[in-house]
Amino acid sequence: MTFRGISRILRLPLFVTAVADVITGYTVALLPRLEQFDWRLAAVLAGTSAGLYLFGMVGNDLRDIRRDRLLKLPRPLVTGEIGLAGAVVLLVLTGVLAAACASTLRGGALVLAILTFAAINLYNLGAKYGPPPVVMTVMGLCRMLNFGIGVAAAITFPREINLNLFMPAGPLWVRLGLGLFFITAIISGYSICARNGTRVSTRPWRAAFVATALAGFAMLAASVWAPPETRFVAPVARVFAGLLLASLWPGGLWSAAGHLRRPDEYAPFIERAIYWMIVADGAFILDGLLAR
Repeated sequence: MTFRGISRILRLPLFVTAVADVITGYTVALLPRLEQFDWRLAAVLAGTSAGLYLFGMVGNDLRDIRRDRLLKLPRPLVTGEIGLAGAVVLLVLTGVLAAACASTLRGGALVLAILTFAAINLYNLGAKYGPPPVVMTVMGLCRMLNFGIGVAAAITFPREINLNLFMPAGPLWVRLGLGLFFITAIISGYSICARNGTRVSTRPWRAAFVATALAGFAMLAASVWAPPETRFVAPVARVFAGLLLASLWPGGLWSAAGHLRRPDEYAPFIERAIYWMIVADGAFILDGLLAR
């Protein structure tokens, strides 16, 4: 077992994106009552999210070990950078971290933490080998539910879910949660294409990618209405963040509609887009502060 092997199986550089999502969910849902921000609760949320993410990463590699060995993929369990026993230990430790932190949560936050854990296992144990729409949906749910843990820690969810939540005057956290879902679905789609050697520009993918992208950008740029007695505040930061994501797309945003790019070239976009979610989180917080 080496540190490099541990880092690779845990995807350590990427877990900060999951933590950023849950903390942003807590912060955005708390607006405009930021004086009530609880740093101890934020630390618990970060620990819960980190534990769930790292647990999912290790579980993913353990689930794929036979396939990875057959295909001779350079993953740590195949290269010997970490042994099977070491991976199981990491799985237990990360699970304990998530459970220990989540056990201190209450109400909706605890329920969503459990649902996130269930969604991660659903993906690892079967959904990841299902049809692309299923894979994209489950991955999107994992990210959105993780974000929702932070939201639920800040507020009490409305007893009745209605269309007013999705209106321009509705809560800002709704649009960010849906935006994270759609962007994660897009990233998952690129990952599937890269793994299967399929071009995103092939006909079966075009409509799905364009529809998902438009829905995601709509959630990111949807207007925020300030209270009636104040002026309208434009979603400047979110629009900028959306344009930044478009610039990260392989060959530009239009590549999903037909630009021919080899599947092995999708990896840079996938990694950049995952980190880009931190930019989106910051943009929503900034726009929320401007609307106060």
